[in-house]
Amino acid sequence: MISLVKRSTAPTPEDLFYGSQSILRLNAELISKDSEDRAKISARLQKENGIGSDKSLESTGEFPVFEDPFVLQLRPGGYWRQKAILSRVEIAGEWEDDIQFLRDLKELIRSNPVTLGISYYSSVLKKVLRRETKLSDGDQNKLSELLGFLSVREDSTLLGSRFKNTGENTNLRTGPGTENPGKARLKKGILLYALDKDPRSETVQGRKGNWVQVYIPELQISGWIFSHFLEEDPYPISKAEETFTEFSQSEKSQAWDFAFWTEDKVPPGFHGEYIPTEKLALDGDYGIVLHRSKTGKYKEICRIVEEPFRSLEFLTANLSGEEPVPIFKLYSGRPGEWKSAYQIDLDRESISINRNKYILGNSGGKKRFQLGIFSANGTTSASLLVGEKTVLQGISPEEELTSTDGVLFKLCLQQADKRSDSNAAAFQFKFLF
Repeated sequence: MISLVKRSTAPTPEDLFYGSQSILRLNAELISKDSEDRAKISARLQKENGIGSDKSLESTGEFPVFEDPFVLQLRPGGYWRQKAILSRVEIAGEWEDDIQFLRDLKELIRSNPVTLGISYYSSVLKKVLRRETKLSDGDQNKLSELLGFLSVREDSTLLGSRFKNTGENTNLRTGPGTENPGKARLKKGILLYALDKDPRSETVQGRKGNWVQVYIPELQISGWIFSHFLEEDPYPISKAEETFTEFSQSEKSQAWDFAFWTEDKVPPGFHGEYIPTEKLALDGDYGIVLHRSKTGKYKEICRIVEEPFRSLEFLTANLSGEEPVPIFKLYSGRPGEWKSAYQIDLDRESISINRNKYILGNSGGKKRFQLGIFSANGTTSASLLVGEKTVLQGISPEEELTSTDGVLFKLCLQQADKRSDSNAAAFQFKFLF
């Protein structure tokens, strides 16, 4: 996989993600190797792929840490970059030095746990907190807000709610049990989050309970405290709901338009056999003219969408003719394994998704639509919005999708081999993530 991605002239974001994963797995395999085998594998990776390594010290001696040329090519803040960093923090924490680990951690706490999966994200975060990496005040405040949000989520792996210490000068220990040495003294009322619990019950100072592993944001340390000293101090639900809304309805977007496109070339970012067509200016927007085919045959120019999106907003206009014109087709899958998902057609009076029609009325000019993609229980469906109104919903893809995990989408414009009198224009595609 590493060689394939390294030699690819146009790797997709998913390719880069799996290239990064392959390097991580290879690095992890070195933990069980002796120094001679480590040197051989490192030399082979350098020779075959030009990927070098730095040295790190870990429990079994000098340890080579491979460079990751793939993760840096992923768009900062993008889904595949966030997913790669999450895996990197989980796996590479065993050998990364403090500087690199801090860099990854800062990026992790600014990632979207809703998109990445709250259960997995919170599990990795718990592991990270045990390393006690020191953060700046700003980063620590961000982490505290994140922990507060996760503490009220049922799908989080944090143990219960946010807590506060009820004891005076309570001893935080290095392990579960009074036989473990003290690590810090906690003031009364300090806030903490539960990471783990020793299942064995114990009696301390005449009270029965369990030892709980906690993280204290204010001190940026973790340790063990007896459950008798913990009292719930729940994170405000209203604040958690605001955070969830921000995560789930992020207006981070990516727009494609045709402002700088010239008619003699395929539009920027698109690939395929291009049939020259016209560029249209209408009320300040520039669009590409699309025609209906007399024969029903089309050639496609396509562009891969970089990451999973929740909806696609598109601006289009019917120009002339009475018959429907295919505006675009959306495929899902991976390179070499694409399946037809949704096709949008437009005529003078209506718009259709996979032949499911909505009557617009005989009104000209540009119109803005939004195609939403939903997945639940392994089933995918789409809806169409006109303005704020949902006019079509529950539309199944043309070909069944077995899963949406790791799936890419590509958008293809349909080019008529022999043009009829009906045509339309597409002005902009905007993806909301």
